[in-house]
Amino acid sequence: MGMISLNVLEEVEKFVQKPLNKSDDVRIIIESCNAANNYNLFEKLSFTGKYVNGLMHVLKNSKDIPEVSSVEHIKKDLSENLEKVISLLKEITLNFSEKDKMVFDEKYLMLSQNSFTNLQQLIEDLDSIKKYLNYLKRTVNN
Repeated sequence: MGMISLNVLEEVEKFVQKPLNKSDDVRIIIESCNAANNYNLFEKLSFTGKYVNGLMHVLKNSKDIPEVSSVEHIKKDLSENLEKVISLLKEITLNFSEKDKMVFDEKYLMLSQNSFTNLQQLIEDLDSIKKYLNYLKRTVNN
């Protein structure tokens, strides 16, 4: 797969039956990956986003899940994979205009409560996108 269709965002919203939190920013990310001809980068970002979202969900509900014995292990895994998301975003923003890069850095990559909230919402979107892409793969292969 080479290019990522921008229609995918509408399709994802239909699939998960709710609007994406940061669809404009996801669109910019997709356009950047398309311009760099780097679908693999987007695939890695959506995969890692889905994984991080799953870890955050487990951590949030760990007191209700008896199987979760080592919260520290989950926190370490979460921290490492959040770093991975941030580094993938930094790699993607290398192709951005200076203005877009500054806006994006401030919105997602600063160490503030606001940017962390934005990052969590973006990660939730990436999770939805990855679920949709997995669904597409399953339906094409069946």
